[in-house]
Amino acid sequence: MSTLKKIVSTSLAASVMLGAVASATPALAWSKWHHHGYGWAPFAVGGALALGAVAAAAASEPDCGYVREPIYSRYGYVIGYRAVPTC
Repeated sequence: MSTLKKIVSTSLAASVMLGAVASATPALAWSKWHHHGYGWAPFAVGGALALGAVAAAAASEPDCGYVREPIYSRYGYVIGYRAVPTC
């Protein structure tokens, strides 16, 4: 897994955990500001589920990238490099 994918999946997982903790807060703790309905808890749960789905999709993709390969002359000398896509 590439470094960028690790960072993205870790931050999304942290967001999901934060959403789960925030939505699990008892309703009595929010009663000072929210006197009606469910407040923002359904939106937090929905956002946490969506971020979890995105994190799972990002983690399951194959690692694709470019590898530098040498270019050889007819005599066997390295004359340069080229980027070759790999998956």
